[in-house]
Amino acid sequence: MKQLANITVTPKPGHLFDSWDTAGQWLSNMDLSGFEIYPHGELNAADIPAKLVGGFHLQSFPILTPLLYNDSSRLMNIFGDWQTVEQFYGGTDADHIVKVMISQLNLAATLNAPYAVFHPMDCDMEHLFSQKFPWTLDDTFTACAELLNLALRQSNFKGWLLFENMWWKQSFRLDSRQEYDKLRNRINYAKCGICFDTGHMMATNSQLYNEPEAITFLLQRLQQLDLYSEIKTLHLNSNLPAMNQPKNNTDAAANYNGCKGFWQQFELALNHITKLDPHNGFDRCDLAHLVETIDPDYLVHEVSQNNIEQWGQMIINQRDCFSPTVDQVAWKRYA
Repeated sequence: MKQLANITVTPKPGHLFDSWDTAGQWLSNMDLSGFEIYPHGELNAADIPAKLVGGFHLQSFPILTPLLYNDSSRLMNIFGDWQTVEQFYGGTDADHIVKVMISQLNLAATLNAPYAVFHPMDCDMEHLFSQKFPWTLDDTFTACAELLNLALRQSNFKGWLLFENMWWKQSFRLDSRQEYDKLRNRINYAKCGICFDTGHMMATNSQLYNEPEAITFLLQRLQQLDLYSEIKTLHLNSNLPAMNQPKNNTDAAANYNGCKGFWQQFELALNHITKLDPHNGFDRCDLAHLVETIDPDYLVHEVSQNNIEQWGQMIINQRDCFSPTVDQVAWKRYA
């Protein structure tokens, strides 16, 4: 099992490193095998050291269907004008999304990334707080399959395509084994699997107050799903929904009252999502059985990155929950 950390690439490596040399040294100090990179914008593979790439996260389009289906009415209702549409998506029609996905898959191939993670999801600003989306899970799968099949057919990518579970309703939550099978059967690509995110799964259970309860819940869900062989990558982070429920009104108009335009609404929505999905690190609990049960090829410490010291300490604490001997060595190097 290779252990990774996640960063956004712009092509700068995240917001805490000044160069790829610094990022590579940090990986070495932390005894990590590489980064799961999340490229943003148009990038050249030459700007990214392939030797530091351990995995790849495809760009997400959380508000997917309005642009994928060229629904001008919905786009104007959400964004207000075409300039904002372009600022949000990077383009103004469905061809743009497909081209972005092709470009990202080709970048993953050039960098020899063994896998690429995709979020099968759809959302909108109006129903985010209530989670009462006016479409079905099947509608979401139809849209995601259309996008992926178009992009995969035109890309050079040959690695694993992994579907990551989310907590949003009418998105890929892994509520059942059949949910994965239905999605998998729509994708015209042989090497598909799962990226299992612990924090996202925990977010589906609002009754979790502590990490031992959460670990028991995760093990029970995994046993019910019986998808161990499909899980290639584990996104490891902690989320205790019962302890961090935001006090927002479920009515969108009430929450957005006073916001001037889309970007103020979007900032409020992001704050809401961050409270529900904080990406904390596990701390002072026993993760050994959970990690051994999943037995992933790749484990990504996907935790918050407020500053370099906090980030490193959260990874060390989290890894100490399942591999204390290794972390004693890592701590000495990191310190």
